[in-house]
Amino acid sequence: MPWTLRFAIGWLVVFVIGAVIIAWAFLSPGWEAIGRFAWGLLAVGAGLIGSALLSTASAVIDRRWRTFSLPLLGASVLLFLLLLVFARFA
Repeated sequence: MPWTLRFAIGWLVVFVIGAVIIAWAFLSPGWEAIGRFAWGLLAVGAGLIGSALLSTASAVIDRRWRTFSLPLLGASVLLFLLLLVFARFA
C-alpha cells in the first residue's frame, strides 16, 4: 500500500476523532460546548480535505491502488458535503 493512501486513511481517523468531539459537544452543557463544537468541526474538515487530497494523489501516482483510492475520495467528498449541510443547519 502506498504511503499516500496510508496517510489518507489516517486523515479519515482524524475525521472520526472530530466527529466524536462534535458528539461530545452536544452532550456538554454551557459555553464549553461551543468550543468543543468548533474544534470538532475543524478536525472533521481538516480530516476530510486531507483525505481527499491524498486519495487523489494516490490515484494519480499508483495505478494499482486506483480502485481503492477513488472510492475513498468519493467517500471523503460526500462526507465533506454532509458536513457542510450539518454546519449550515446546526
